[in-house]
Amino acid sequence: METLRTELSNYSIMCGITGIFSKNIDRKRLERANGRLQHRGPDDVGYFLAEGIGLAARRLSIVDLAGGHQPLSNEDGTIWIAYNGEVMNAPELRRQLQAVGHQFRTQSDTEVIVHAYEEWGTDAFVRLRGMFAFALWDGRCQKLILVRDRFGIKPLYIAQSGNEVAFASEIRPLFDLLPSLPRQTNHSALAALFQHGFIPTPNTMFAGVRKLPAAHMLIVEEGRQEIRPYWQLRFAEDGRYLNISEEEATEEFMRLLRDAVAAWRMGDVPVGSLLSGGLDSSALAALLTEIGGQPIHTFNIAFDAASHDESAHAQRVAKRIGSQHHTLHFSTEAFDLLPQIIRQLEEPQCSATSIPIYLLYQACHDAGFKVILTGEGADELLGGYHWFDGDRRIRPFLRIPQIIRQQIARLPLPSSAAGQRVLAQGTADPAARFALWHQVASPKVLGDLFNRRERGGRGEKEKNSALSVPSAVKNVHPLNQFLALESQTRMVDFINFEVDRMSMANSVEARPPFLDDRLWDFCAQLPPHFKLNGRMNKLLLRRGMVELLGTAVSQRPKQGLAAPHAAWWRKDKLPAWAEECLQEDSLREVRLFDPAVVARLRGESRNGRIDHSRLLMGILTTQLWHQEMEIEG
Repeated sequence: METLRTELSNYSIMCGITGIFSKNIDRKRLERANGRLQHRGPDDVGYFLAEGIGLAARRLSIVDLAGGHQPLSNEDGTIWIAYNGEVMNAPELRRQLQAVGHQFRTQSDTEVIVHAYEEWGTDAFVRLRGMFAFALWDGRCQKLILVRDRFGIKPLYIAQSGNEVAFASEIRPLFDLLPSLPRQTNHSALAALFQHGFIPTPNTMFAGVRKLPAAHMLIVEEGRQEIRPYWQLRFAEDGRYLNISEEEATEEFMRLLRDAVAAWRMGDVPVGSLLSGGLDSSALAALLTEIGGQPIHTFNIAFDAASHDESAHAQRVAKRIGSQHHTLHFSTEAFDLLPQIIRQLEEPQCSATSIPIYLLYQACHDAGFKVILTGEGADELLGGYHWFDGDRRIRPFLRIPQIIRQQIARLPLPSSAAGQRVLAQGTADPAARFALWHQVASPKVLGDLFNRRERGGRGEKEKNSALSVPSAVKNVHPLNQFLALESQTRMVDFINFEVDRMSMANSVEARPPFLDDRLWDFCAQLPPHFKLNGRMNKLLLRRGMVELLGTAVSQRPKQGLAAPHAAWWRKDKLPAWAEECLQEDSLREVRLFDPAVVARLRGESRNGRIDHSRLLMGILTTQLWHQEMEIEG
């Protein structure tokens, strides 16, 4: 057994873990893999190697700056952990464990997990409040346990070669740990990306790499693997909701939200907040100011296009709460960051929101912040996205024969293209409707686009990727079915994934208090009309924040963060690097997309006839991904 510690200083880019379960541990491979995560943990690096296991960690110091070195063990060295994240109720758990005799050497939340596992076994994981991904090695029974938080805020990737199982916070280290692992495209994942706009767990774009699902653990022992959930979000069945008034629900919701903000701001470094000017980020910034009792720093990005810009709203909120406000400006030149961003994401995207998110966290880092509160999770918690209300409006029409609905959908109604699609094609299956709301392109367009002939005529076909309703919510209200789908698919595999990668690329820990499990457990028991009704969405948050924010902010419709990529695709010529990716020779070399179809899509977008910007962004970033990740096939 050996451990190694090396102190790093003044290296700017966050917490990352990697390791391997194997009879033969190659230390150089482990060091090389851990080196890939240097940008995630500039403050400390460490290793643990023993028979059958190798663990490695890089650390961004936020709690117990001097004493939280990893990997870390219990008193007798039989249980070791490599850990990424924050356990917000660590002080409370520490007191419980000390009361039954556990001795602590540090003040870190990492050590709390080790002792919690000693005391409660795998039942300890459901007691953890926060965001985390970690590997526990139980040397007493030669068992590796991999664990991911309830909402997949922190990532954990897994790959296997023979009897060796490797894991990491990002994908690249897996290829160092398992040299025989092929860098091959997962065509099912590619199809899913172009259908839904994200790659559903457990798939990744690599054929041999998978994601550990949120709220799950993977137990690895000699000759055996078992994956199982340790927590499940349970919505009340229709008609069996909490017997509570709207006023009482608002009061309890705000108590839980204040408690979440207080808990998620823990740490030994200053905490700032993103501030778009919308309800969610404004609520967090106001509550953080109220709880901390002093002005905070807030961060916003401004756009030239009025359709995308919320900076004036953010400035008004900043003035109201007295924050030191930082505004940066987005220009079209920022699209030149895409190659670098795809390198960080290790995955293509059918959007460009990663660019402003990256710039926001870069500004946070440049201002000296390691921890930032962010508003992800509020829309998923309380039905804030437009498709939640759109589905509420369309559901009554589903009783009408489809042939009539198709005619209605062709009328010039005040509806989005997605709404017209759901009206024409929707069924009683909530997962199928959810997929229609998020559809990037029609099956016909994708059938033309995917270049099967160029892949050697093997008849290879991207399969349709079907989403499914979690079994626990099949008998609940349709809104709650959509909330469950959103929180277990798109939120995990697109929203949280993107925020984690872009914040960690800048050595910043992004914390979303709206994803506190106590808030979710409470809201899951409430009547749907307490979240969304015919007058407003996010009802409890809007009512609860009137006093702190005023009606102008608390009643503002959602705008949302987006990059103006549709306008970018209307340009006659893109930057040279993008044109090179999309030229016929490059497309034929990668052999994923039909060059003639790509040219047609670009032409239709350029002349404004059809907006293919999401689809084109997926094509461009897939070409970049193929190049940046050195894909072999």
